[in-house]
Amino acid sequence: MSISLTLQDLRRLAAAHLGQPLEEVGSQHRLVEDLGVDSLEMHALLIQIEEAGGVIPSPEALSRVITLADLHDAIIAHDAAP
Repeated sequence: MSISLTLQDLRRLAAAHLGQPLEEVGSQHRLVEDLGVDSLEMHALLIQIEEAGGVIPSPEALSRVITLADLHDAIIAHDAAP
């Protein structure tokens, strides 16, 4: 069973993963352009999300993710799916 991660939880996970202060990882920051997340870092971040009790969105949902808020929305949408 998964737990719902808040956007703040996701910001904390991302900041810790990227080694950046929390205040430099905002919900509207673009993962690639602003935060420098590449495909390997995204994979590692998704593993951390899963280990924290979240769910990994589908590849289709991930293809639409641009910002950290988009990633949160994709996680929540996947978590709410029947």
